[in-house]
Amino acid sequence: MLKRLHKFSLKKVMLLTALVLLALLVVGCSQQTSTAPATAPEKETSGDATQKQDTQAGGATPTKVSDTEIAQTQCTECHEMWPEIATWQTSVHANVPCLTCHKGYDPQQNKSAHDSGSFQKPIAIRNNPVSDDACRSCHAMQNRLATLLPDLIAPHEKHEAAKVPCLSCHRFVTHGNIAERKVTTRPEYSDYSKWSPQLAKQAAPQVMRRPNMFVCINCHEQRKVTTKCAACHYYPDRKSLPSHENPEWKVIHGREGRKDVNNCAKCHYDKESQKFATPSTGDLIADFARANSYCYGCHLKRPANHDGAWMSKHPQMAKDKGLQNCFACHDKNQPRPNVTGTYCNTCHWFQDPKPAAEQAQKK
Repeated sequence: MLKRLHKFSLKKVMLLTALVLLALLVVGCSQQTSTAPATAPEKETSGDATQKQDTQAGGATPTKVSDTEIAQTQCTECHEMWPEIATWQTSVHANVPCLTCHKGYDPQQNKSAHDSGSFQKPIAIRNNPVSDDACRSCHAMQNRLATLLPDLIAPHEKHEAAKVPCLSCHRFVTHGNIAERKVTTRPEYSDYSKWSPQLAKQAAPQVMRRPNMFVCINCHEQRKVTTKCAACHYYPDRKSLPSHENPEWKVIHGREGRKDVNNCAKCHYDKESQKFATPSTGDLIADFARANSYCYGCHLKRPANHDGAWMSKHPQMAKDKGLQNCFACHDKNQPRPNVTGTYCNTCHWFQDPKPAAEQAQKK
């Protein structure tokens, strides 16, 4: 009995000893792990870093602008170029390096203007324009039959044979025409350091990057080529539109539009914009014209008959043609967007009619 009890006690002691040793071993390992210096993550090799940069914005590290990224190239070193960089970055040419199109351009040639602050605003490359060869390096003219709108007939091969430069139609595609439109002279876009892709999309939406119909019609008229709708558009509903070749078309087109504004919208309405301006002017065709860049782009220009003697002539002209014609380009009171800054009540005191409810209450 004593022998058996001794044997049991010995086993128990050995088991407890083993457990204590195991516990000490675990604690020792834990301490070693906690006190050992943390191994730093492997640094990106220069090759990997270069590869990562090359995948972003034309092969350079992006620059932070207002919590967004603007691509950085050699051109970005001058902040005056940021509007051009941001519009390029949001264009269909975003993956094409600047000097692929602007061949022969040396950024250093404008360094003195940058250093002295004597550069012209809005900035523009006034020499070495983009050449047709630069376009042909990516685009084949032989198979480009239709672009832009689904029904547009645009045989590039014929235009090339007629020696029509690519920029005649496509000069806005990358930068959204911000230089000619003097976008950077407007207060909301004048701080070059705030330009970002988001701002570029706002300042140069897609509608501003495509050739409008004026570009085509003006070129056809200069070259004495037909301007009939069916020459450029093959949708059947275009064939019923009134002829724009009437010499009086610029004078009568508003009256034609009032007959059916939907006829105007077949060609002159961009699906990316609103169809009618709000609040309404009370005239559907005026609402359409004020919402449409194709229309108001012309309406904002001073007509030829608004010459030095216009002030004395305009009362009779307004009487003969009706004030409605004036309101195509002007407002009675302080102008709303897309209307000329000259308004009637600068000199006159025209009163707006009282709302119908207010008139009824007075009665």
